[in-house]
Amino acid sequence: MTYTNSLLRMLPIIIVGLFLNAFFLSNADEDFMFKNEIIFLLALIFMALFVWTIYKDKKVFKRTKSRLSFLPTITAIIFIASFLITNIVLANRNNSPIIIQAGYDGGFNGAWFEFRKDGTYKFGNSGGIGATYSQGKYILRDSLITLDKDNIDNTIQSKLLIIRKEEIIDTLEQVIYQINQEHQIIDKDFKFIIHVDNRKK
Repeated sequence: MTYTNSLLRMLPIIIVGLFLNAFFLSNADEDFMFKNEIIFLLALIFMALFVWTIYKDKKVFKRTKSRLSFLPTITAIIFIASFLITNIVLANRNNSPIIIQAGYDGGFNGAWFEFRKDGTYKFGNSGGIGATYSQGKYILRDSLITLDKDNIDNTIQSKLLIIRKEEIIDTLEQVIYQINQEHQIIDKDFKFIIHVDNRKK
């Protein structure tokens, strides 16, 4: 009976814990309105369940003297550890120093690239009320950047990018264009202005 009661007390912890971890993973590459508030609410619910579980487990243990009484508490602690590990792993994806950072300002919409020293890139695409992110690998040779995919978020349509110097409002800027296999610029109006360039450092 004690084992059955422990399983019943574990059930809310497991449901909320799995949902919270799934939320972290499925929304790791998205920013949207109220995302942080949703995470805070879910975490608050989980912590309330955790405190209630500890209280109930102690009461059951005093009555039964069975160590199985603390199974729900142990389960909750395992979930808390998994939350920390998940967020550390996700945060460490972008720990490498940025080599090139470039952005496109389309007014209401925007997009940007971060190319990192470890050969990975992060592409962000915002639509005013939120943003989506894509991760991948790239190769940089001189002024040519080759991505690992040729379609990113219906915005990037070529795996080939070229760095060019161009005069913008009387200032010589470095920009990034998408190019085709013949190294022709696909859209001259869609360019990323380089704001950070650490290639020579």
